[in-house]
Amino acid sequence: MAKGWTRLELAELLEKLLRHEMTNEWEEILPRNLQNIHRKAESEEVGLTMSNIVWFGNQLESAGYTEPALKNWVKREIKEYIGTPQVGKKYSIQQAAILFIVKDMKVLLDFDAIRRVLKSIFNNPVDRTDDIIHPLSFYKAYACLYENLIAQTEMLSEAHIKEEVHAYLMSESSFSLAEKQKILRSLVVAVLSVRTTYLKTLAKRYVYEENGKD
Repeated sequence: MAKGWTRLELAELLEKLLRHEMTNEWEEILPRNLQNIHRKAESEEVGLTMSNIVWFGNQLESAGYTEPALKNWVKREIKEYIGTPQVGKKYSIQQAAILFIVKDMKVLLDFDAIRRVLKSIFNNPVDRTDDIIHPLSFYKAYACLYENLIAQTEMLSEAHIKEEVHAYLMSESSFSLAEKQKILRSLVVAVLSVRTTYLKTLAKRYVYEENGKD
């Protein structure tokens, strides 16, 4: 992967970290301070520092992560949904996924609205078993949905997005009907947020492009 990862590529990388499935080839991609991150025993959970999370986030297309902003979020705005570092002094992969989700939604929503979305699908940050859907699973779901939608058309209508999300949820048998409704609404918000981020970045490129080139 080069600079400009898709969210789906990031989600798959995080899954590899979570499952201890990273290979040595990643050492050519990751910065020096992350190159040995996958060399943990199967019983040890992989943890990420805030600077690690910022680095991963800034490999994404149309992204701009800063450590002060994320630290402020975990101490204030989303404290009740992310909790304290869960792997020693580091954050778990699931906690990192929540930060990536919040970053995406921040382009469209204020923190009151974001907390409303998080509350509908996630619960106690210390016990992920009571979530309707795990943060990383949710992140990968909307990343995959977005890639599938964009492959079909550049124009993402509400009806088209909902149709794709509905089809995804129909293939998932582990959720109740009420849970699917909550996830559906949250996934639609997430997909719209990712698209808005792309359009916002594209617009800025035209505004600030050097010499006003076409």
